[in-house]
Amino acid sequence: DEFNPCEDIMGYNFLRIIVWFVNLLAILGNSFVFFILVTSHYKLTVPRFLMCNLAFADLVMGIYLLLIASEDLHTRSEYYNYAINWQTGAGCNTAGFFTVFASELSVYTLTVITLERWYAITFAMRLDRKIRLRHASFIMLGGWAFCFFLAFLPLVGISSYVKVSICLPMDTETVLSQAYIIFVLMLNIIAFIIICACYIKIYITVRNPHYKSGDKDTKIAKRMAVLIFTDFLCMAPISFYALSAIMNKPLITVSNSKILLVLFYPL
Repeated sequence: DEFNPCEDIMGYNFLRIIVWFVNLLAILGNSFVFFILVTSHYKLTVPRFLMCNLAFADLVMGIYLLLIASEDLHTRSEYYNYAINWQTGAGCNTAGFFTVFASELSVYTLTVITLERWYAITFAMRLDRKIRLRHASFIMLGGWAFCFFLAFLPLVGISSYVKVSICLPMDTETVLSQAYIIFVLMLNIIAFIIICACYIKIYITVRNPHYKSGDKDTKIAKRMAVLIFTDFLCMAPISFYALSAIMNKPLITVSNSKILLVLFYPL
């Protein structure tokens, strides 16, 4: 059918090569970033703590791609013989859980990073109103629990990871499943709106001639802005997959959507 064309998991030979490069880069790169941030002799500040969480989320996304790439290699040219076992088995459910958890934790962390930068710059002269590491820890603990819950729901029948070979929650057979997909899509849209609004506010604040904060907060905000907007531009595949699931018809072919999955989704 439209969601399961008669082809291998990766579909194209060039994707089969690129996916290994991307997943190894994601795993090694984010492992290195996570290790440096955790073991650095510098004090663990709130921005560094949030970057640790972002690096971990992206690391989990790399593991998802590794699972998909490994299964594609194992079933090369014979996926039709393994499709049912893969898509209904523990492997696909695990991969699906990883990708939803990682993508939503990444979005959540990016939003928290933006709000923290906005807060730090807006209240730069109020030391009594600084966000402390313990505050950020509680915020991220709540985010981890929420993202875990979102990724767990398809495992208990609210949508599912079995509809497509790349193990995304695109099953909308029930009203609850449709509501789940719409909810996840709306979360990502709201997060993007919050981030845009915060950075517009930050820009207005730092352009104010009466702004007295040091350059450190502004420089951090600029670096974070580049990172965050790059990440959100690469979140387009999520919207495509979510809308495809809601409409029960691919907006682009599944074969072509795998290109988005490999080249943009992990970024």
